[in-house]
Amino acid sequence: MKQTSRLRTCNLAFTMLKSALAYPLGRLCYRDKHIWLVGERPNQAQDNGYHFFRYLKTHHPERRTYYVITKDSPKYPTLAEIGETVCYGSFRHWMMCFGCEALISTHLWSLFPTDAWRYKEFLSRHRPKGQKRVFLQHGVISADIPSLYSERTKVDLFICGAKPEYDYVREHFHYKNNEVVYTGLARYDALHDFTVKKQILIMPTWRTWLDNLGDELKNSEYFRQWNQVITDREFLKAARDAGYRIVVYPHPHMQRYRNLFAVQDENAVIADEHAYDIQTLLKESALLITDFSSVFFDFAYMRKPMLFFQFDKERYAAEHYHKGYFDYERDGFGKVAYTAPDLVEDFKEMLKNGVALSEKYDRRINRFFPLFDKNNSERIYREIEKLFH
Repeated sequence: MKQTSRLRTCNLAFTMLKSALAYPLGRLCYRDKHIWLVGERPNQAQDNGYHFFRYLKTHHPERRTYYVITKDSPKYPTLAEIGETVCYGSFRHWMMCFGCEALISTHLWSLFPTDAWRYKEFLSRHRPKGQKRVFLQHGVISADIPSLYSERTKVDLFICGAKPEYDYVREHFHYKNNEVVYTGLARYDALHDFTVKKQILIMPTWRTWLDNLGDELKNSEYFRQWNQVITDREFLKAARDAGYRIVVYPHPHMQRYRNLFAVQDENAVIADEHAYDIQTLLKESALLITDFSSVFFDFAYMRKPMLFFQFDKERYAAEHYHKGYFDYERDGFGKVAYTAPDLVEDFKEMLKNGVALSEKYDRRINRFFPLFDKNNSERIYREIEKLFH
């Protein structure tokens, strides 16, 4: 315990030392260059950060914009072709964090170098004057998430992807009215042109209580329930007979346990996050099966059908994300099952009905997304520009 505490103290001291050096150098080198730093998780480029960066490079090449990413990321070559990049964790990255005009990210604090979120109070106190921080978001929020309250995030602009979400965040997350905007998410611009395959996408989210379990994950209810579904003979046979392929995509936090889910069926695959692009999977899949993952909002935005499997609904609301404005039975866009056999029956019924979105759910989706066009990134850009006028 003492050794761990000592290591944390050393890491904090090292972080403060780099900050002390990077702050004046960054302000000296970059302060007057009006640089915008854009990014997501350190090794990723597939979310709102990537799509907004592409928009900026295409429509506003005059603006000095850099994408922050690790050099060993499979996405690095693609980013390098689009525009300028900054190697995540480099001293240049540190300097730009303090010298840039705007930090624009899908995940809070992800644009700061390794583990900087642990020292966010320190970094907040040493925030350069005039610098703006924009939260692009990773997905539409449906729950009450205290970690995203204004006093925790310190962001200047909070982007919302749906109207009910915008109303809820503005009312409950302690932001001023002009700090929360409904623009639509940047990646929604790419959800209008797609070709659907005969493919079922299974994409559950993670649980905070499953972190660092290792092989013990096999003993969890989470594993047992989802494994029961993806190995169910009736489920697999129904998909195969109807000509559908099954892709199971574990959440990024669950990817390390991917090999524990052994689906012995040539018609099903457990997707490696480095081999599959999430948005491509969402666009080409005919049906989504999930639990609480916010990816279902993207699927709904495309007006496509979905099913929900919520075997641990009470525990999820108590220990992961607290219940917010969205009720899956009242507001949801697909049937909700609470047991694996019920989900299998809902799936078979969906196949019989031609895997189509019902009129009831279509009406709900239209109310949820009044903005439906390819101008989401443009609206975000205009809102960021307002911060400097």
